[in-house]
Amino acid sequence: MERAHRVDDNAMRANPLQHMVDTCNSCGLCIRQCAFLNRYGSPARIARTALENDDENDEYTHAFECSLCGLCDAVCPHHLQVRDMFLHMRRQAGERNPELLKRFKGLRSYVGMGRSRWLQSYALPEGCTQVFFPGCALPGTRADLTWEVYAHLAQQIPALGLVLDCCAKPYHDIGMQTQFTEHISDLGSKLQEHGITRVITACPNCYEVFSRYLPQVELTSVYEVLGQDISWENAPGDVSEPSQVTVHDPCVNRTRTGVQNAVRNLIEARGLTITEMKNHAGTTICCGEGGCVMATAPDLAQSWRRQRVHQSDGLPVITYCAGCVEYLSTDMPTLHVLDLLKSSTNPDLEPVQPTRGLKRYLDRFNLKRKAEKYMHNQADVTANVDDGTQKKKKKNIWGRLALLGFLVAAIAALKISGASAYLQPERLQGWISDYGYWAPLIYILLYSVTPALFMPGLPLTILGGMLFGPVWGVVYTIIGATSGACVAFLVARYLGRDWVSSKMRGPRWQKLDADVAHHGWKIVALTRLIPLFPFNLLNYAFGITRIPFVHYAITSFVCMLPATIAYVSLSSSVGQLLKGELSMEFGIGIGLVVLLSLLPLGWRRYAAAKKFRIEE
Repeated sequence: MERAHRVDDNAMRANPLQHMVDTCNSCGLCIRQCAFLNRYGSPARIARTALENDDENDEYTHAFECSLCGLCDAVCPHHLQVRDMFLHMRRQAGERNPELLKRFKGLRSYVGMGRSRWLQSYALPEGCTQVFFPGCALPGTRADLTWEVYAHLAQQIPALGLVLDCCAKPYHDIGMQTQFTEHISDLGSKLQEHGITRVITACPNCYEVFSRYLPQVELTSVYEVLGQDISWENAPGDVSEPSQVTVHDPCVNRTRTGVQNAVRNLIEARGLTITEMKNHAGTTICCGEGGCVMATAPDLAQSWRRQRVHQSDGLPVITYCAGCVEYLSTDMPTLHVLDLLKSSTNPDLEPVQPTRGLKRYLDRFNLKRKAEKYMHNQADVTANVDDGTQKKKKKNIWGRLALLGFLVAAIAALKISGASAYLQPERLQGWISDYGYWAPLIYILLYSVTPALFMPGLPLTILGGMLFGPVWGVVYTIIGATSGACVAFLVARYLGRDWVSSKMRGPRWQKLDADVAHHGWKIVALTRLIPLFPFNLLNYAFGITRIPFVHYAITSFVCMLPATIAYVSLSSSVGQLLKGELSMEFGIGIGLVVLLSLLPLGWRRYAAAKKFRIEE
């Protein structure tokens, strides 16, 4: 009886809907597992309704509410290809009414950008036959980590290349079959032209696309490769008591037992104990992001996520899909398995904040440039692994030092020409005050550029009090100082990261980076209130850390305010002081200066008591 119901591939391809009507007996096993089928009925019923109402496109659009996770295929006792039927219905719906695809405009643009010359890269060393193919989501959310993984792999695999490209899985799932076929054929041709015979991928979706549509390429997951050498960053972690975690298997990899086992080995190598969810491995359920369902039926997508939250039972969740991490992390602590490998210990299992918004594209662009530059210069790609050694890079200063050259030239011009003398308070006071109502704006703009040019800010702060008084002086000065700190931060993060990193390799700066990664805005607050680092260079230093810009800007504003009030109050009372009068502003300024001077002493005592301090 079972043999009669076995899948006939030819019949399935010829008419998927009719084949489902003929073979599915509506036993209900798949319905009990799926919120989508609970809503619309068994696969046979859905197929029969679509055939009977073939002229009504609405019956086909229901397929866009299926996550294409494949759980129905996994539990079907007759091994019916239910997922392929729903994919067929999506393609039919899109062909009949292309307007339907407008709802997926964001995903289509995402694929288009991944394939564009701005983000696509084939960074291949001489003699390369193997490449690391991280996909789109991992480089977008964790660009630095992607590079570290590549650098580690390159230590083990000679002449390993890095390919930054999109597998176009969203095209596939949306039903844009023509566009998907064109892209996957182009991708396969490029790999063949470059002589690539083996691909190591980090993305579960890319893994499935390569496995199904590019079978001529030898395929393995990065987790299987890393599992052969778990010594990265001194694994296992130094965890005194094994922490309990659970694992979310991406639904597209439900049949990949080798990948699933490799991921679990990596987790256990960190000293963690795994408690499996009810649905895992072959019966895993979708996180809610799969199949682009959020664009059509967000209530269904959220119900799957809630089900994952319930099954996790409050344990931290480890997964190996960057998309799953982002979607699940809104409701529960979720980490990418590579987040565990990046640091030697993470006993608290604190989730790593992924890059968001437009910065993802900028990080991917910078990763592309970095990879191509390293390949072009034949640099030692393992230099970024913190082994205490870094070889000299070949001189290629035009691109790397473009921004630095501008800043240095500006600073030198100010010094040599004597123009820096105009930044003296008495000169600036006369010059700025001549502009009347424009004076505040000019003052703020001037303060916004001085930190980036490594010019002292204290003279301007004093000038603010003299020009605008104790109230407006504080307002204009704190706006200008925060703007200047943000300008230097953004320059370091987006334009001069490599140069700034090269200048900050001392133990103080490395400790700062580690502390910011762990304590975030608290370290910004501490260094603003207590002058442990040079202010201008500190602005650049924070730009190369992982702190979110908004956290940095708000904390800088709040924590620079006491010093601003202190110095503006003092400078605004100079006139009265010269006349022998002691004003309230003078008292406030003196009191705050004394308090700020005592902060370092208080901090040292507190740090000694708590055994936590930033090295000086």
